[in-house]
Amino acid sequence: MMEKPVIFIVEDEAIVADDIRVTLISLGYTVAGTAKSGEIALEKVKELGPDLVLMDIHLAGKMDGVETAEKIHVLYDIPVIYLTAYSNKALLDRAKLTEPYGYVLKPYDERELQSVIEMARYKYAMDKKLKESEDRLRKLNDELEARVATRTASLRQQIQFHQQLIDTIPAPVYYKNSKGEYLGCNNAFEDYTGIPKSEMVGKTDAALFSSDMAVLSDEKDSQLMSRRGIQVYQAKFPHADHNPRDVIFKKATFNDTDGCIAGFIGVIIDITDRIHADEALRESEQRFETIVEDQTELVYRSSPDSTCLFANTAFLRFFNRKEKDTIGYLFTPPVHPDDAKRVHPHLEALSPEDPAASIIYRVILPDGTVRSLHWNTRAFFDSNGQVREYQFVGHEIA
Repeated sequence: MMEKPVIFIVEDEAIVADDIRVTLISLGYTVAGTAKSGEIALEKVKELGPDLVLMDIHLAGKMDGVETAEKIHVLYDIPVIYLTAYSNKALLDRAKLTEPYGYVLKPYDERELQSVIEMARYKYAMDKKLKESEDRLRKLNDELEARVATRTASLRQQIQFHQQLIDTIPAPVYYKNSKGEYLGCNNAFEDYTGIPKSEMVGKTDAALFSSDMAVLSDEKDSQLMSRRGIQVYQAKFPHADHNPRDVIFKKATFNDTDGCIAGFIGVIIDITDRIHADEALRESEQRFETIVEDQTELVYRSSPDSTCLFANTAFLRFFNRKEKDTIGYLFTPPVHPDDAKRVHPHLEALSPEDPAASIIYRVILPDGTVRSLHWNTRAFFDSNGQVREYQFVGHEIA
């Protein structure tokens, strides 16, 4: 049960003010004091801090009851009940703006006065609880917004960091959602395709590339999305210079918070130059082999473990060998026993600084004939200085 409030009376008629005071005391209320003007009332209310103010709406002096009530409401947040002898619409409209807690018409009825006071007390208590709840909610909302703002800033910073991270990767990198729509890419992908990121995000390959490229991408993307993991394949891809390039796609799926496939990230490795280099190397080797095949000198190449890697027709004919029984098999010319001890030191003496040398030794042919051969030997070394391959070019001497 609420305690009886302390009430302050603002009434410019002394007899009326005293009558109200007596009535309030008889009803069990405490009267903090009275004031006959708005100016005095403001000073007394500040000093005494009552629980409720009964305010005559018509006050003599510079400040009427409405203006005084408004200041009390703003400065001290104390509930005000208006006392009025008659109703003036304009005045009541002003009074409403001060958010009063009730009206009592003069001459007042004691029971009505008590009823309005109790209703004002109840309403003020509810308003206060509501305000406290609103303040708590506002505080919680402010804290939540602050946390969200902090988290958003942190996420934005992480996104910027991740973007800067993939932008440092020289290979074209892109990522799509489960619908095959581009979510983003790095600068290298923009440069490679010639398509700005702003025009790419939210679109599929069908809107960006040729129909053939779109069909292939949709097929491969669907395969990858149907089973999480990594996908690697080679294809032609349109370059910004409008020339198709040979590339290798390497893709890997990523999951959402529920563990479901949310999309994938892809990397493009351009192998056009490598393919051209391989083709040029094959052409060069073919030309070399053609030239070597036409030579009357004996030519063969072998690995350090004596596996024959190549032998020209002259070599095979001289030793009465067939290509299918020689290439890929361990084979060395059958050196005469008296000369064999010089061959190994000859090979051991070769180095990256001095990779070529000559030697003469005798060989024994399948029919038992002994022939003398002059060999020009060259060793090929890897980056660690180890022998990768030997090449021998020889001819018979008298």
